[in-house]
Amino acid sequence: MYQARGLFAADSSGLSDPFARVFFINQSQCTEVLNETLCPTWDQMLVFDNLELYGEAQELRDDPPIIVIEIYDQDTMGKADFMGRTFAKPLVKMADEGYCPPRFPPQLEYYQIYRGNATAGDLLAAFELLQIGPAGKADL
Repeated sequence: MYQARGLFAADSSGLSDPFARVFFINQSQCTEVLNETLCPTWDQMLVFDNLELYGEAQELRDDPPIIVIEIYDQDTMGKADFMGRTFAKPLVKMADEGYCPPRFPPQLEYYQIYRGNATAGDLLAAFELLQIGPAGKADL
């Protein structure tokens, strides 16, 4: 999760205190909250460990599960305010593939953030899904 831009002002100050919540399969993680900005730069890696996916390897490589990213404004009182959502698909590396150009590492991409039917900014991020082979994480 690198950064977002063009978020809308959710606070009376004309700014927001944004963070992102990333959902993949049955897990979720959050970035840190960055105060008073409409263009947060998280520059943060979120690692989801021990995911179990079911299906044919080639199908998962060609059509991986969707990642859901939601942006919120953290309030000092009460719950966080929803600011928008986007979707992404990870670049998949199977255990028998090398982690080298041109496919890897994945390049940062912009993802349009939506709130309902309206655009609500952009997210700049890269997503990858790495299959762990028989040797375990040592191969990574």
